[in-house]
Amino acid sequence: MTNKITDLDNLKGIRISVKSLYLNKIIFEKKIKYKFKNVITIYNIGMNTVQIISKHKKLFDLKGVKYISGLIKNKPILKPGAKLELELNYSMRSKITSIIGYFSIICLNTSTKCKAHIPTIKLSPPETLN
Repeated sequence: MTNKITDLDNLKGIRISVKSLYLNKIIFEKKIKYKFKNVITIYNIGMNTVQIISKHKKLFDLKGVKYISGLIKNKPILKPGAKLELELNYSMRSKITSIIGYFSIICLNTSTKCKAHIPTIKLSPPETLN
């Protein structure tokens, strides 16, 4: 599990942790795909109420780079002391993949927008590491 704490003057105390799980290997249309599950937890340990607007990710694997952006359902609001868990499933073509990204967040107290960076996610099946 990895953690990252946002430390900006206008948005202190957004902590993001990531837990990655390898699910299985499947063969789909004569191609091997590796399935992973990530649980991203966003904690608001600051003093401001924030709203999560969207997520932006960049996936790096042996086949190239892929950009993924999208809105968050219901645009959740996190009051001080609250947390939000997001489960993301990935089906990757490559055995080794890294994901970097951020959440676009707006501080409802000051109406300022900023980015809360997600810790680097490294995905690989257990047999790759041996």
